[in-house]
Amino acid sequence: MEVERVRLLSLAIEFGFDEEFSNQCLDRLVDLYGEDGKNFVTVEHCGDDFLAALADAMQDTEEWEDLEAIESEACGALSKIIEKKVANNHGIENGSSFGSSDIGKEDLHGHSMDEALKASTSFVVDDDSDLEILSQKDGHPFNTSRKHDRSAPQRASKQPLISTVYESVNKQGAIPSRSNGDLCNDAMKDGHGRLGYNELQAMDDIELANVVVFGNMTFRSLQYQACKAATENRDCFVLMPTGGGKSLCYQLPSTLHPGVTIVVCPLLSLIQDQIITLNMKYGIPATFLNSQQTTSQASAVMRELRKDAPSCKLLYVTPERIAANFSFMETLRCLHQKGLLARFVIDEAHCVSQWGHDFRPDYRALGCLKQNFYRVPIMALTATATHTVRKDILNTLKIPDALVLETSFDRPNLKYEVVGKCKDPLKQLGQLLKERFKNMCGIVYCLSKSECVEVSNYLNQKCKVKTVYYHAGLAARQRVSVQKKWHTGEVHVVCATIAFGMGIDKADVRFVIHNTLSKSIESYYQESGRAGRDGLPAACIALYQKKDFSRVVCMLRSGQGSRSESFKAAMTQAKKMQGYCELKTECRRQALLDHFGECFNRDVCKYGSSPCDNCTKMLG
Repeated sequence: MEVERVRLLSLAIEFGFDEEFSNQCLDRLVDLYGEDGKNFVTVEHCGDDFLAALADAMQDTEEWEDLEAIESEACGALSKIIEKKVANNHGIENGSSFGSSDIGKEDLHGHSMDEALKASTSFVVDDDSDLEILSQKDGHPFNTSRKHDRSAPQRASKQPLISTVYESVNKQGAIPSRSNGDLCNDAMKDGHGRLGYNELQAMDDIELANVVVFGNMTFRSLQYQACKAATENRDCFVLMPTGGGKSLCYQLPSTLHPGVTIVVCPLLSLIQDQIITLNMKYGIPATFLNSQQTTSQASAVMRELRKDAPSCKLLYVTPERIAANFSFMETLRCLHQKGLLARFVIDEAHCVSQWGHDFRPDYRALGCLKQNFYRVPIMALTATATHTVRKDILNTLKIPDALVLETSFDRPNLKYEVVGKCKDPLKQLGQLLKERFKNMCGIVYCLSKSECVEVSNYLNQKCKVKTVYYHAGLAARQRVSVQKKWHTGEVHVVCATIAFGMGIDKADVRFVIHNTLSKSIESYYQESGRAGRDGLPAACIALYQKKDFSRVVCMLRSGQGSRSESFKAAMTQAKKMQGYCELKTECRRQALLDHFGECFNRDVCKYGSSPCDNCTKMLG
């Protein structure tokens, strides 16, 4: 018995729990098992229960993010945005732009987007909205009254569109490059830095849509191939790193194909920015369905889908809307019979797999889509999937022969580091920001709401580093203010929980610091991947001490509740993240890529532009 007590206490200390506190909790566990059950008080039999009991005993000390609350609020905000009917007397002033440039606002069906937008838009500032956005009325260039046929030509001729674009380019002088840092392709520019008529003439529909609708001069890696596969009605699996541009892979084809694209996403809060951007910036009508909507809101969307010519091009749904929902499946059948069910898109596809870091049971049921709509193509996309997870996704979705498009997980411009925490970690963080990242834009990720506030206040008051904090507990107006201050550069640093990052796209983030280790390598890869999207050097730093791991256990216990298997799986993922932080000599970049099954030569990191901390030590 004493041997097992020592083993259990060692387990608790390894996970970062205080020894005295662990002893007290173990005494209660032994009493609970009683004399008859003492043979079961072993690491093998009750190790997970012991850790769960420790986490439960600490639950009241911190307030974790509530993703259900985030989801509910996102639903409310989006519903109000989509339903809002605003008078035209507050219309667009001073020629406000909807994109990165004012050119090319004509859609692929030959309608003037400028005319439609100016006639039907006005500013909205909603008390419950996280964004100050533009509201658009029903009239829309993508809304057509004719019935579409899947086999119909996509466009009779691109000559008028090319002429219009070329005239617009000549008036503007050039198409500005996008803020995401993509560089213009020299082969696509004339001597004056403009797209020439001949270059436009040589483009296919996909390339033209990329320029005209989305304002991009070039594609990122594998975007064109994914769009091509979609327009050819092929099943496709797309694996791109965070910031790789996955959403364009299905948003662009939706503008070229008649009918509605159904996009499945695990959380509405992850895609609210996409819906707003599609409607207000690109002029592509998109809406959503999820379990948080009222009956009347959901009914209005369903009625629209049953029309001969539905107004939306993309419909975002959460997985429970599809799983065992007879009414919605009937609506899909109605669309399919009219040739208006364009494709299914499974975003965050790693949620399908029981081996993934964020498995969701409702995703598991999405195999019914191929069973019921065999000829409708499916595109699955994710930024994080090991080989095991990928195989599970393809089999579950019943697309084993899908075209697999995979880019490297490596982000060569990111420098990965782990810094051991000292006795005064807040002071240490302040010095790090002042010495290495003065006046630079960055994110400090925190594990709980209280940690966000504490870190932000310390940096402002003690270190004179202008900082704001962000978590889902803030009022909507406060979150709007935080986002604006950070995006405009009024403040450079935001201390945030996982609630921050859902939909953000800021190119010049120079550092992402995790004040507490992340819950998994997949989560860390996604969160740290918000740095350096402009392709310039950026730092990804994890501040680490062993006792912080106990807080991660508490957070996981809070999220998984009494589901012991889910908790155990989450703990396994968290231990891998701890292992990453405790690497002494191994290459951190290689460790991250190896987790995703990608072979990587350490010399590429060691002699590259941004070697990790362990490779830097080897260079001496």
